[in-house]
Amino acid sequence: MTCLSRRLAAFYPLLFSVLLNAQAISAGATFSTPAEEERYQQLIRTIRCPTCQNQNIAESDAPLAGQLRDLIGGQIAQGKNDAQILSYLIARYGDFISYDPRLQKSTLFLWLGPPLVMLLAALGWFRGRRRNAKGRLREAASDPMIDDRRTRS
Repeated sequence: MTCLSRRLAAFYPLLFSVLLNAQAISAGATFSTPAEEERYQQLIRTIRCPTCQNQNIAESDAPLAGQLRDLIGGQIAQGKNDAQILSYLIARYGDFISYDPRLQKSTLFLWLGPPLVMLLAALGWFRGRRRNAKGRLREAASDPMIDDRRTRS
């Protein structure tokens, strides 16, 4: 075997893996108008991947994310609006699939929890400062050095 053929033989596995990956990449949905394409891109960026849980389906490589992208593309092609598509996905996967959950009884804590925690933290901080200031005043009032300075002046 010549030196050139050995080098080429070393690149065959690399070439094979590149070809397999290129075949696995989906071209995605095709749309008749740029507005539909924009709607599709916006929707897949706002839907959370149920498998990855911390990525939207646009960025996820999970098989379920690919299926959801195809499903959304198909529903847009069928003429469904964004609200219908989101309602279908939420009915099937729950409120978790949306990065912007609806305000309902079951999601009330998601919406009100962070402001309540911040309010409680601010109240605790203010109470701590007040107690600390009162403690310093009491300490200063009972300090003999301060009393001594007052009598000298």
